[in-house]
Amino acid sequence: MYSNITLGDTMKISKEQKESNRRAIIVALVDIVTDQGLKAATMKKIARQSGLGDATIYNYFPTKEAILFGYYTDHFTACIQQLKAVADLNEYSLQEQIQTFFETSFDLFQKDREFVALTFKQVFFSYSQSYKLVKPIRANFTAIIREMVEASVEVGEIPDQVFQEVIVQLFMDFYSAMTAYWIADRSDDFNDTTILMDKSLGLAVAMLKAGIANKILDITLFLFRTHVLNNLGAVKEGMETMGSIKRNFMETRHAGEDPHR
Repeated sequence: MYSNITLGDTMKISKEQKESNRRAIIVALVDIVTDQGLKAATMKKIARQSGLGDATIYNYFPTKEAILFGYYTDHFTACIQQLKAVADLNEYSLQEQIQTFFETSFDLFQKDREFVALTFKQVFFSYSQSYKLVKPIRANFTAIIREMVEASVEVGEIPDQVFQEVIVQLFMDFYSAMTAYWIADRSDDFNDTTILMDKSLGLAVAMLKAGIANKILDITLFLFRTHVLNNLGAVKEGMETMGSIKRNFMETRHAGEDPHR
């Protein structure tokens, strides 16, 4: 009756053991994908590679895709931990902080570079993926950038940004592009990636310091006030004229109709 239930399934395991099992599953996925490709990584193969039962793996991840997204969620969690360990990070400029974050990410990716090359685009450039799977990844990433931008505003390095959340999302898009570039980079010590990132971030931060987004908003509001609000009277008058023309037309039409028809 109980022959299909293993001892591990009947015993409560510690939080640490659960986390260990979860990590083992993710590592198994990385190894299989690196050696055989993503399609070859079935749930059964992943379970056996991780040393867990075929059914037990579903207690941690419902699908192979969930394991894949779990890898990137954990990646940014690890980035946060490493950034917290940088004692004087708060003394860095905004550009230096963001560049340190990106370089930390690439350093952590390095040992799994082949796996990242095979899976990164599927996670970051595919809009068909489940929002539920993407959400933790975006949350971890944007939390890092948001904190850096807010700290930079607080110390007066850049002005308060009216489109802060849009800017944070744009930095995530920029990160995705830089990671794709890093994957393809064959220069010594990824020097080309470093140069491109330094110049691009320098330009982006210079635009934030200049308050470009704020100025765009100011211009938009100015145009709205001068060319829309100031002409509302003319628009209203035009609408009333059109209404009058329509009424006159209908009255003329009815007057010309034969009442006995």
